[in-house]
Amino acid sequence: MKLILFGGVQGVGKSTLLHWLENQPKHRITLLNPGELFRRYFYNEQVKTIEEIEELIVSEIEKMPSNSVLVAHWHYAVRQPSKYIPQISFSRLKRIAESGKVEQIVLCLVEASVDSIYERRLIDHQTKKREFSKSSIEEEIHIEEEFLAKYQILFSKILGSNRVTTTRINNNDLGVAESTLHDLFGKLLS
Repeated sequence: MKLILFGGVQGVGKSTLLHWLENQPKHRITLLNPGELFRRYFYNEQVKTIEEIEELIVSEIEKMPSNSVLVAHWHYAVRQPSKYIPQISFSRLKRIAESGKVEQIVLCLVEASVDSIYERRLIDHQTKKREFSKSSIEEEIHIEEEFLAKYQILFSKILGSNRVTTTRINNNDLGVAESTLHDLFGKLLS
């Protein structure tokens, strides 16, 4: 299986870019959105613990067919009241890498300028709670980079650096970003 962690800070345009995948071959690409699972089961319905949701995510990844491409709508770093944490714990990420199911991991980081992210957050501020200050966006970008490096190290130690790739998609221009995404998935599906 090829696992793509499609990450970036809130407001960078991950959802918009992932919408492009809806027109791709469904038999090879599966989308997983851990954030939606946390929102549904932990925050809205309050029926599962964080640990149970993380186990659900790991289970979904582990049961994927060996020839599939799984794209996870990801946050490398999630803000908590006192610190940042990974989307799911590093011990569970390690378990995914050690499962023998993953042939390749692509750590995809969607990037955009602080001004672009700020404007996007202003547009959808009524439906999503997000920090608005440009300094806070800069901090989030910095932390996301730090966590991306931790993921790269963790997965490379287990799978070998030749099976872990980091790809950046600049999303200041949607057309250019979609073209980069097209090239990425063209390679992954060939």
